[in-house]
Amino acid sequence: MKESRWSEETRRLGLPVQSAETGKRLDEYLAAYFPFFSRAGWQREINTGVVLVNGIPARKPSQRLRLGDELRRLHPFDEEPDVDTDMPILWSDGELAALMKPSGLPMHEAGYYRRRTVAGVLPNILGDGWTPVHRLDRETSGLLLCARRPLVRAQLTEMWTRREVKKTYLGITAGVPSQDTWTIDLSIKAERKFRTNRAEISEDGASAVTTFKVISRGPRSALIEATPITGKTNQIRLHAAAAGFPLIGDKFYGSNTEILDLYRAEGNSLRVKDLAGFPRHALHAWQLSLTHPLTLEKLQLQCNLPSDLRELCHAEDIKLESELLQI
Repeated sequence: MKESRWSEETRRLGLPVQSAETGKRLDEYLAAYFPFFSRAGWQREINTGVVLVNGIPARKPSQRLRLGDELRRLHPFDEEPDVDTDMPILWSDGELAALMKPSGLPMHEAGYYRRRTVAGVLPNILGDGWTPVHRLDRETSGLLLCARRPLVRAQLTEMWTRREVKKTYLGITAGVPSQDTWTIDLSIKAERKFRTNRAEISEDGASAVTTFKVISRGPRSALIEATPITGKTNQIRLHAAAAGFPLIGDKFYGSNTEILDLYRAEGNSLRVKDLAGFPRHALHAWQLSLTHPLTLEKLQLQCNLPSDLRELCHAEDIKLESELLQI
């Protein structure tokens, strides 16, 4: 296979097979290391001839791996899901920039996503060299801070580690909290045994603290403000669910476990969205408060509710303050 076709029509699946992996079944290896498909899903991929071993379609799912095997999957660009890639610039000073990430846009290449990612479209918006300072889940919308130079990005990453950056999110809950404010202090452990990674409350997990505040209540749901003191996998969503008020549209931590099972089987299908009650989890990165690492200026950056969450508030009879409506 020519190099142009390798680069344009295929996606490399990791590094060449290492000695510890030799002798393993191809389908088991792919499901373990590339969990955007289940093992059954990888078997289907292999049987349709799109998985290549050293440039040749794999013979069968049970094919045994050999040392140095290079694995790729045929992945034409036209297979990529059609997602919103518009990221308006909210603020910039030439060194830092705050953008509004739309829901559905992943941060990096994964699964079917190749070019329609934050990493893929950022050069067209800000220019070469710009990179995000933090990450947002694919379904989470909102404020994304980016830096132009690696040194500044490293400074900001250190500030995040020292908890010198305050992050505030908005979420819409299934159910109405009776308290106006509360704090959840429950350790979180990442779970890796399923193809769609999930986190769980666990005593042997890492410390995690989130404060919550009700902004506005409706008859069935509420708009809440969530401030994570720590930054763990799915922290806000998991802590909201632990308090008894999972976010609307959350397939991982909602009360209906059938949604999670179905999501693991077929992804974010129409059936899954219908059961979840909303196409994505209702979480939005709203504000960032930090000190500019170069100018030492105090920054208060804000990205207000997008149209889909405003419409959800309207459907749930949740009254919004005018400042949350401004884009």
